[in-house]
Amino acid sequence: MAREVYLPLWIRILLVATLNVALLGGVFAVFLRLQLKPDLESFLMAQSRERIGTVTSRIVSDLESTDMTQWSNVLKRYSAEQGITILLYRNTGEQLAGALTPLPPEVDVRLPRGGPSNGPPRGTGFQGAPPPPPPPPPFERPPGIAGERGGGPGFNNAGAPFLAVASTAPKYWVGVRMPFISIPGQEQSLRSVLMFISPGFFTNPFFFDLRPWLAMGGVALLITAICWLPLMRNVTHSIAAMKKATARIAEGHFDVESRETRRDELGLLDRSINQMADRLQTLTEGRKRFLGDAAHELRSPIARMQLAAEILERHSAPGTEKYVASLKEDLSMMTQLTDELLAFARAEGTFQPAQLTPVNVADAASMAIRRESTAGADVRLKVDSTIAVLAIPDYFVRALSNILRNAIRYAGDRGPIEITASRKNQDVEVRVVDSGPGIPEEELDKVFTPFYRLDDARDRRTGGAGLGLAIVRTCIGACGGVVECRNRRPSGLQVVIRLKAAS
Repeated sequence: MAREVYLPLWIRILLVATLNVALLGGVFAVFLRLQLKPDLESFLMAQSRERIGTVTSRIVSDLESTDMTQWSNVLKRYSAEQGITILLYRNTGEQLAGALTPLPPEVDVRLPRGGPSNGPPRGTGFQGAPPPPPPPPPFERPPGIAGERGGGPGFNNAGAPFLAVASTAPKYWVGVRMPFISIPGQEQSLRSVLMFISPGFFTNPFFFDLRPWLAMGGVALLITAICWLPLMRNVTHSIAAMKKATARIAEGHFDVESRETRRDELGLLDRSINQMADRLQTLTEGRKRFLGDAAHELRSPIARMQLAAEILERHSAPGTEKYVASLKEDLSMMTQLTDELLAFARAEGTFQPAQLTPVNVADAASMAIRRESTAGADVRLKVDSTIAVLAIPDYFVRALSNILRNAIRYAGDRGPIEITASRKNQDVEVRVVDSGPGIPEEELDKVFTPFYRLDDARDRRTGGAGLGLAIVRTCIGACGGVVECRNRRPSGLQVVIRLKAAS
């Protein structure tokens, strides 16, 4: 029988929490992408816009006080300082300063080309840039521009930053329409666009500093863990205690130790488990007393009835022999039933681990084979003579005998029946294996229930009162072990007894 995959509750809660964090991270990532607007107008970009304006003001101030041949060096210095590539272009697309980099088409179409564009006279170039085109017609500088620096009225004429995403690396270009730059010794002013370029946007602290957000996320996760972990530990601890208690109840031990003091639904469930255990113990003890008393009281009248049947058989009239024979058969079945009931009641009343003694498995199995083996049954014993278990000898032999009897009854003509044993850590597993038809999967655990029989076993030929395997479970339980049935493939059944190994 395939074992069901068991996933602890705390792992499920942790997976749900992880999924929650992942979903929040995904939502935050989508939110950031939505904030990445062409004009950087979102509130998340306010700090970036301010930083771009400040750096632009400083660059304008330095460029106006520096010879054009040194403009590339100025931009190189600022690029190293800010951790970003800074280039200067005319508003018509020609590069003026910085490392020679062609404008991607996606950026070129965003340049603010409206209005006149002035430049230095022909022949005034700079290091690393192509010669500029012929100067346009003279353009009068607006009032208040000449002589201004940085954040003065001149800089206020700078355009708002705009974002262009290129299809090739570097991908992100943020442009700022520069104010009219006054060139020393020239009457004309230069109209240009300053470009801030980076392969990433949210990963570059110049545009967006992720560190505060990551710090806030870490603090949120820490607070969440501090709030949830104690609760999760408390809940799973209570559930584990109740699981242990219900497992003991399922094995027939009703002295559960689950005594939770919680004042919630889990506390109510614990009290219900305790009440159920007490009620089951009362019912079980009553059933044990009834079975023992009934079996004991029935032995005497059945014995008298058998004696009467023997006398009746000797004095029966001709033609009545078959009725007397049927009566004797029924009395024999009743005798067997009362014997099994008495054995079952006695076994159920024994839960004293102090009485356990070392029992040699091979010897016990040999005794069971001598008791139950019949003509034509092929029973094979394959047990190491050194393997021993802690058990009550009579109960262990009785359990093996009952299992072997069932195997011979239902599968004795289907092939050999094998008894094996193996050591598993501190336990010993004893297996009785046959090649019979097996048991339906849904019936595997029910066959240990008292008086339970499969439908196809309810006839006079197979006999039985449905107590054989119930006695097995009771006897093995009295020895501190467990027993279970498993179907074999392609056919057959194996009954597995697990007991403590005798050291």
